[in-house]
Amino acid sequence: MDYEKLIFNDLNESQKEAVRAIEGPVLVVAGPGTGKTLTIVRRIAYLIHRGVCPENILAVTFTNRAAREMKERAEALLGKNSGNMLIGTFHLLGLNILRDNLPESFVIYNRDEQLNLLKSILKDSGMKVQEVADRISRIKSLIKEADGEMKVIYDRYQSLLLKNRAFDFDDLILKPLVMFGNSVLLDKYRERFRYIIVDEYQDINPAQHKLLRLLAGDDAKICAVGDSDQAIYAFRGADVENFLNFKKDFKDAKTISLTHNYRSTGMILNASNSMIKHNAKRIDKELHPVKEGGTHITVISVPDERSEGELIVDEIEAKIGGTSHYKLMNSKNRKDFQDSSYGFSDFAVVFRTNAQVKAIEETFTASGIPYQVIGGRYTMKRKGMADIILRLKGLADTMDNPAPLKNISIDEFLKMAFEELKVKGNDNSFELLNSFAMLCKNTDTTRTVIDFLNELSLLTPADDFDPRAEAVTLMTLHMAKGLEFMVVFIAGIEDGLIPYTITKESSDIEEERRLFYVGMTRAKEELFFIHARNRLLYGNRLNQSPSPFLNEIPERFMETKVIPDRPKKSKEDKQLKLF
Repeated sequence: MDYEKLIFNDLNESQKEAVRAIEGPVLVVAGPGTGKTLTIVRRIAYLIHRGVCPENILAVTFTNRAAREMKERAEALLGKNSGNMLIGTFHLLGLNILRDNLPESFVIYNRDEQLNLLKSILKDSGMKVQEVADRISRIKSLIKEADGEMKVIYDRYQSLLLKNRAFDFDDLILKPLVMFGNSVLLDKYRERFRYIIVDEYQDINPAQHKLLRLLAGDDAKICAVGDSDQAIYAFRGADVENFLNFKKDFKDAKTISLTHNYRSTGMILNASNSMIKHNAKRIDKELHPVKEGGTHITVISVPDERSEGELIVDEIEAKIGGTSHYKLMNSKNRKDFQDSSYGFSDFAVVFRTNAQVKAIEETFTASGIPYQVIGGRYTMKRKGMADIILRLKGLADTMDNPAPLKNISIDEFLKMAFEELKVKGNDNSFELLNSFAMLCKNTDTTRTVIDFLNELSLLTPADDFDPRAEAVTLMTLHMAKGLEFMVVFIAGIEDGLIPYTITKESSDIEEERRLFYVGMTRAKEELFFIHARNRLLYGNRLNQSPSPFLNEIPERFMETKVIPDRPKKSKEDKQLKLF
């Protein structure tokens, strides 16, 4: 098989078209499960096959996880031909621009370091640090000017960053925008990145949009890949209008739709499509399931959040052959478990807010089923990693002479750091840190220890997900983006949670519907909707009604079950227990 045949092997016609359209701007509308990462990787290979130098290719996406997968798949396909192309997040792109053009070293502050800095500014003010950090981030991502009381805080914050030779995440986009006011520097990067591919284009915010417009220039060979139906980050400043207006930004842009869904059954996909069509702000597309048929979506009404967790555990045990401590002691059930076609990693439980995770996690802990929580700000893994990053930076800062940092390898520094910090080799944080060090070492031999520490700061809660872990994944709907599982349970399908209105007066109903759509389309084989009639949330016991989104899904795609309330024990029963 020649190389060009290899590039187009197993692609459908719309994917082939997206790979071949390398001249001029192109918008690839890629719904869930349509093979967009595969298409992007093959497009990169096709560009190189047609004579484009790898270093002239820029591929950006939003998560380290997605970037890592894209890079690994590209290198597996291209081998030595992969060259020095840049595949990474927007923040990594910004970091590289700063690193290549600033004369002095600098550090990147992660969220914890940012909050610590703000605490010193806000002490005795009565203002919540987390809320102020979010407001600063929105000001930067929307390219707005701070005003009023926020201007004083913002200016003080920026002054302290400058004093500490530090940048926060949003500065990694804003600072290059300022630097590109130098037309000579901008032309240099336009010449370098002559072919730009942007994954998840629907999630870009105004600052990222401006950076892309500057890099692309008038001779835009830019390929934007995404789906208006999966735009779920408005709270971070993302604007779906950037996706909808692509043809206005880039004249003569071509639109290509990927139409074959390889992930979900026909039952799940058609139900999802029926629901999302109630949105007005979208590019309409017809997704066709490769896997026709499938089982109905199971809609289950339960008494409360405890029953919700118990139901999920029972369903997983039934599908996997018995997993509780008691059941695993039984030889018959152990045989069923070994013969099961499902593993723990085939299951995911998703929910709208982190406030829901505690009750579910308690049930999993009691059952003995292994699980991993993704995105929880204070999970042990996340806290452990944050502590290690802070201590590594502290170790680097306390060295008498910073020069050796530039001369020792990352491996040498890590060995020295782990001896100093007495971090055990079996710690989860150590494993993540070590794998990241390997990634740094294998992709760019020019990286210094300072570079390594800065890139380590780009890790986010989404990077907690370990695809190798044989465990059920618990996470919010936002964290589920980009993942897929054989069986998905969406917990809390209730009015007030989905759509989310419990702690705010109004919500963007279309964004909430898109978020629900993302959750639904994570499922490959089976999908469960669970709603509690009564739920303890934010300290209040609430009577709940099913989500109105359920009314937008035709009944032919669902089957409904009701778990009755627990029988109330009489006073006589309680009295008898005393004797």
